[in-house]
Amino acid sequence: MATPSEGIPAATVVVGMELFGVTAWVQKVCERLAAAGYAAIAPDFYWRQARRADLGYDDAGRKEGFRLLGHLTREGVAADTTAALAAGTELGAGPARAFAGFSLGGHLGVLAATCLPLDAVISCYGGWTVDGGIPLAEPEPPLTPSGAAALAEHNTMLLGLVGGRDFLISADEWQRLGRRLRQAGVRHELIDYPEAEHGFLCEDRPGTYDANASDDAWKRMLEALAQLPHRG
Repeated sequence: MATPSEGIPAATVVVGMELFGVTAWVQKVCERLAAAGYAAIAPDFYWRQARRADLGYDDAGRKEGFRLLGHLTREGVAADTTAALAAGTELGAGPARAFAGFSLGGHLGVLAATCLPLDAVISCYGGWTVDGGIPLAEPEPPLTPSGAAALAEHNTMLLGLVGGRDFLISADEWQRLGRRLRQAGVRHELIDYPEAEHGFLCEDRPGTYDANASDDAWKRMLEALAQLPHRG
C-alpha cells in the first residue's frame, strides 16, 4: 500500500499483481501511483495458499505461480478487491475506484469489473479474458457477452495495453476483444505496441522490458486515471 506524501489521495487504485505475486516491482508501481496522487493498494491474491508470495522471474517461479493461480476463485478475487477498495476509503481517498493490473493482474481487473462497479480498469497485457485458458476462466472467461454487458452496466472504462509480440494474446484475440467491447457499449481504448513483448512494462525483467513502450503506456495510464469521475 502506498499513499501520496502530501494531501488526500484523489482515488483508490487497486494494483493487480503479475503471476509472480506482490514483488518489489509491484511495490514500485504502487509508489509511482502514489506519487501521482492516488492510494495504491496491491492485494496479495494468493494469501489463502501462500502469504506474501514473491516469486522469481524464472521457470521455478512461473511454475509456482501457476500452481497458486490454480487455487484462485472468482469469489476470492471479488472479496480481495472489495477489501482493497475499502482500505482506500479508510485512507480518505476520493470516491472514484480503479483497478490497474499487469498480466494475471490485468485478467483479475477485468474479472473484478464484471461484478463490482469500478470506474476504470487498466489491463496491461491481461490474458485469458476472451478465450480462457486458466482455471479461473472456467467455465467461461470474464469477457463473455454477458461479462462485457456487466462492464457497460457499471459504466466502467477499460484501457487495454498490449505488445504486438505478446506470446499470450494474439492479434486475433485482441481484435475480438475490441469487437466484444464495442458490441456491449463498453467505453474503452485498446493500444498495441508492435515491437513490444509480454511484460514490457516491468523494468525488473530486462529481457522483455521496452522503455519506449513503457513510457507511453504510463502516460496513457495516468491520463486515464486523471479522467476518473467524481462521485457525490
